Amino acid sequence: MIVYYDSFCKICTSSSTIWKKLDWRNKLSFHSFRKLHHYPKDMEKQLYVQQADHWYKGYNALIEIAKLLPLIWVFLPFIYLFKWVGLGDFIYRKIANNRKLVPVNQCKNGDTCMISTKQK
Repeated sequence: MIVYYDSFCKICTSSSTIWKKLDWRNKLSFHSFRKLHHYPKDMEKQLYVQQADHWYKGYNALIEIAKLLPLIWVFLPFIYLFKWVGLGDFIYRKIANNRKLVPVNQCKNGDTCMISTKQK
């Protein structure tokens, strides 16, 4: 499974780091969508995972990741319950919409990052 995360988002990079540590069966591959030349703009709003020819996004992507991490299996009944009552998608959207994007250390090699001094 390929997990496309936002490397400009601290929550996303931290989550990816935790999932890598929990993935002792090496079922997940992590890629920042920011390094892709072309990507769906919706990737800027929510997590995407690709498994074979299937794409999952948002809370459904979290469910698919949890299904591959045995240490999280104990939480799957609650994850599905949250999905069933709509709370999982609601909480996911709240967090995704309020996350902070900071492109720290994201400049290409040899380039300088410019910070605008203009105030709005």
